[in-house]
Amino acid sequence: APPAAASGGAAPDFEYSQIDMPALSSTMKEGKVVSWLKAEGDPISAGEAIMVVESDKADMDVEAFEDGFLAAIITEEGETGTVA
Repeated sequence: APPAAASGGAAPDFEYSQIDMPALSSTMKEGKVVSWLKAEGDPISAGEAIMVVESDKADMDVEAFEDGFLAAIITEEGETGTVA
């Protein structure tokens, strides 16, 4: 099971997928969330851009891999996440 939210809260009681920071280039080790294009609770569709990430080379849209909704934002705008 994916880890609980960074806030220390318990994992939700429904099936979910964690969205990890993707490697947008072969040298990328971490990325900064420039902006979220979706808010918590918004529905998302596979292939839809959900956030903009600043890599070591450029700002790029990150797309959802599956349909669902954005349950929680753990890494806020301006914060950095390690590539998973």
